Amino acid sequence: MDHVGPSPVDRARPGSKHHLIVDRHGTPLAVTLTGGNRHDVTQLLPLLDAVPPIRGLRGRPRRKPRYLYADRGYDFD
Repeated sequence: MDHVGPSPVDRARPGSKHHLIVDRHGTPLAVTLTGGNRHDVTQLLPLLDAVPPIRGLRGRPRRKPRYLYADRGYDFD
C-alpha cells in the first residue's frame, strides 16, 4: 500500500491516481500508479521512458512518440 496517499478530493480517505500513456487507438503503452496527493507532472518523464520502442518499416525504432497530448495537470516548467 505504498502507492496510496491522501485523496485531494476527500481528505478523510486514502486515494490513488492512475497515470497512463495510450496510442491513438486507446491501447495503453505505459502505466503507473501513485498516491492521490502526488503532482501529475512528476510522472510524465518516467511514463515516457517506460514506452517501448515504436516499430516502423526500416531503421532503428523510435523511442518516443512524435506527438504528445497531455492533460493540463502535466503542463509545468
